[in-house]
Amino acid sequence: MPTIKFTVDSALLAELGERLVGKPYIALAELVKNGYDADATKVKIELNPKKKEIVVTDNGHGMDFNEFKNFWMRIGSTHKEKMRISRNLKRSMTGSKGVGRLAVQYLAKEISLATVSEYGLGKKLNAYVEWEKAIKARELTEATAEYNFELSDKPFEQGTRIILRKLKHSWDSDFIEGLAREIWWLNPPFRSGIMAQEDLQKVFEIEFVSPEKEYEETFTKQMEAILNIWYARLVGRNTKGKVSLVLEYAGEEPIVQNFTIPNCKLDDGDFEVRIYHLLYRQPFGIKVQKAREYFDEFGGVHVYDGGFHLPYYGNQENDWLGIEFDHSHRLTLSKLLPNDMRIPQGLQFLPTLSRIFGVVNVDTSKDPNLEILITRDRLQESVAFRNLRLMIRWAIDYYAFEEKRRSLEEKEAEAEVEPSKVITVEKVLTKYESEIPEKTYEALSADVKNALAGIETENEATAKQISVIGPLATAGISSVAYQHEVGHQFSDIEDIIEDMENLTIRDEKLRETLNDLKERLSSWVERTKGTNALFSYFTDAENIKRRERFPAKRIVEEIKNQVRVLLKGIPVNTDRINEQFLLPKASLVEWSSIFQNVFLNAFNAMVDSKTKIIDVSSRVEDSVHEILVQNTGVQINLDEAPKYFEPFERKSNISPERQSLGYGGTGLGLTIVRLIARNIGCQVSFVKPEKNFKTAFSIKWREY
Repeated sequence: MPTIKFTVDSALLAELGERLVGKPYIALAELVKNGYDADATKVKIELNPKKKEIVVTDNGHGMDFNEFKNFWMRIGSTHKEKMRISRNLKRSMTGSKGVGRLAVQYLAKEISLATVSEYGLGKKLNAYVEWEKAIKARELTEATAEYNFELSDKPFEQGTRIILRKLKHSWDSDFIEGLAREIWWLNPPFRSGIMAQEDLQKVFEIEFVSPEKEYEETFTKQMEAILNIWYARLVGRNTKGKVSLVLEYAGEEPIVQNFTIPNCKLDDGDFEVRIYHLLYRQPFGIKVQKAREYFDEFGGVHVYDGGFHLPYYGNQENDWLGIEFDHSHRLTLSKLLPNDMRIPQGLQFLPTLSRIFGVVNVDTSKDPNLEILITRDRLQESVAFRNLRLMIRWAIDYYAFEEKRRSLEEKEAEAEVEPSKVITVEKVLTKYESEIPEKTYEALSADVKNALAGIETENEATAKQISVIGPLATAGISSVAYQHEVGHQFSDIEDIIEDMENLTIRDEKLRETLNDLKERLSSWVERTKGTNALFSYFTDAENIKRRERFPAKRIVEEIKNQVRVLLKGIPVNTDRINEQFLLPKASLVEWSSIFQNVFLNAFNAMVDSKTKIIDVSSRVEDSVHEILVQNTGVQINLDEAPKYFEPFERKSNISPERQSLGYGGTGLGLTIVRLIARNIGCQVSFVKPEKNFKTAFSIKWREY
């Protein structure tokens, strides 16, 4: 049976270029990728729209004639797929199967190519293709390229130069932006200058030149966009252990924070660490997946010694700052920050290395306590180096603290939304996706996901607050058993006191000593009974289970008696509570927890006040009912007041001596009050006090 060969029409060149490349900037990006795959460290793009010419030059390994014939002249070559990594620098290959050749056809009517192979620097291969003539050849196998060789005793410059003439498209700023969007990820974030040998495979500089300066500005802006879409950044400078730190959130005023490195041996050093949120749609058209891949490779905190990049640092496997270690061990509390910044679960906002890009500058030639290893890849372990590490981690831990604090504030401000309803909206949106315009659907979908993420974060924040209070709840259960046991001990001690009273002692001195001891024991029992009264509501299961609307005045007076020992004689005025005023439905234990905490906070606020009084009143305005607890202690800044409801936030610093006398607490009182109040439908806050008072605490609810 006779056979016949397939033939391919040369018009397929134009068809494939149109179909596979699609846009001029994608085509040009393919030529840049070819330079990257050829192990170039620099590619220069020259665009002259008036001359209708583009020149792309790289300093890669170039091509000899066999490579030109078998790879460049072969449409759809699979050699890159087989090689997978580049010849010298072992880069992952980026170019598509022969698309570079299609790209030049799609861009221009004529192409000139000059290439010098690393294996023969005295020989230059020149080639020329006129695409219209090639297409007129009818059969693709008949299409030709003209070529010749130049020989020289002096070596030519290694690499490849492609000149595209008679451009088929009019270029504008949008095309330039599109080009940069296609290739930005090839450009590592390292600064130009001295590079370590180990960094050579990452070095790839793309230079764009055009008479149209607007094009150059557009290109540069888009290429640098990845480093400028930071969510927050930390900038710090050390001067002999005194570190000035600035935390800046994008679009917000900087926050200044200073700290000291203990026993510092590090004379100098500065740093900048940028933190990214790689979720949802990113600015400048940057794709999230590409951004994540970019920071997986280049992220981390890099160290430069006098402008020389030390390759050990920034390699995520080395984790020199211990960030990934802390993540893997689920550490939640910073060991570096001062106590007032150690919010529980604060390190849950510690960013991973794949969301960080940072640069640290030191100079071992000027800092006598810092030394570089003979391998020149890292700094020698020393006190000064540990100081350097502490400085950077302190800053990053501070960011995590600030994120946690902001998160709690945001969750407080956000209105409560039923998660299931948002999930239902998301499902409905997906169901009707085909009937909604694409841009509208994307915007709605992003908003719904943001709302859902916010709810999940809020639930997590509440759960974490409860987890903080959990151990205290356990302690509360133990205190009930303790309260019963102490009750039995009271009876024993009272029997001993009675026996002492019945003793007949003739020795006057001994009788006086026993009487003194008896009085001291009686006084101790009285005080301890008063302290034990704090837990009286907890001993009766009915007080926990039974929920009803109690008269406010009776409850406040009972709780005033419970805490009278701790209040140390400070009067609590209840005259201004209306006898008929009812509290919202709740248990006695809940109201006891609220008012005990509020009274003790008021007591601590009046430590240094000359006049000490707590006043409790009731008031009604329209449907809003309110209990107001006021005192004559330290005045509170109402703008800062919301933060005192967060765990371990305190208004005033109390000395250890005064804490030993019962002043101060755990910093959880108002957190507990807010959680309980929310559960019973109340809103708690600090409000403007009445005349003669310094602080006013409001418990407010609405009657329907």
